[in-house]
Amino acid sequence: MSFASPAWLWLLVLVAALVVGYFLVQRRRIRYTVTLTNLDLLASVMPRRPSWRRHVPPALMLLATLIMVLGLAGPTVRMPDPSRNSVVVLAVDVSPSMMANDVPPNRSDAMKTAVQDFLESVPGDTEVGLVSFAASANVDVPPTSDHQAVTNALGGLRFQSNTSLSQAVLTSLNTLRATGGNAAGIIVLSDGLSNTGPPPEAAIEAARQARVPVSTIAVGTPGGKVQLARGPVDVPLDTRELERLARDTGGLTFTAANEQQLQAIYSNIGQDVSPPIVPVDISSWFFLSALISMVVAGALSLLWFARMP
Repeated sequence: MSFASPAWLWLLVLVAALVVGYFLVQRRRIRYTVTLTNLDLLASVMPRRPSWRRHVPPALMLLATLIMVLGLAGPTVRMPDPSRNSVVVLAVDVSPSMMANDVPPNRSDAMKTAVQDFLESVPGDTEVGLVSFAASANVDVPPTSDHQAVTNALGGLRFQSNTSLSQAVLTSLNTLRATGGNAAGIIVLSDGLSNTGPPPEAAIEAARQARVPVSTIAVGTPGGKVQLARGPVDVPLDTRELERLARDTGGLTFTAANEQQLQAIYSNIGQDVSPPIVPVDISSWFFLSALISMVVAGALSLLWFARMP
């Protein structure tokens, strides 16, 4: 907890003075009482009252004063902003090279398992969208807090020819703009360079202007192969364009050579995706507590002594 206006805290000196003054008055009262030699007379004129009760209302009033001073100082706590849920778009590669089995059972299935882990690790109110891309990009699921919808869409992805990382980023940016939420970023999962579509500079510049970081996850190994109708084809992992996208947009870049690494990467990213932390003013709660303390002090004083403190 911190204070927006700490200058008001100097009033704590006055609160401390009130506490000291109260104890001094009590000591003076004790000294005055013992000077009366006729104790029988004192007992007859003074009503019997429990000694501890008379201290409770003043103590509550002093507590209320202390709380009010703290409230004047503007206490704040840093909490997630509930009005700005995070929005993240997952852009997944569905080109044929993702069928390579160098990441068992294959790159695509390992990616789907990792995405499910990611969805389980993000806060429940985080909106997640799914974009699949090859030569073009398609919005399979607009950003939603219904994470099961994203999981269901993963099972319906179909492989398509060629790869355009820039088109994946541009489509993801358009999807984020449509939500109007707090864009936590774009996460691109692929295994290589683009061979079609806009140049990387177009996606980088658009992401910079939108201030949206693009994190990339390269999945695969240099020895990856895929079995196509014409026979086996080498599909070695190439991280150059992925690394550039992340570096030039302020995102993070990762490489996963197996399913365990991929799951760990997605889980770590998921824990970082949360609403922005902002200072929240809680002074009203302090003033409410002070009011309750004063009301209780007055009620106890009336109940026990038939007078206000």
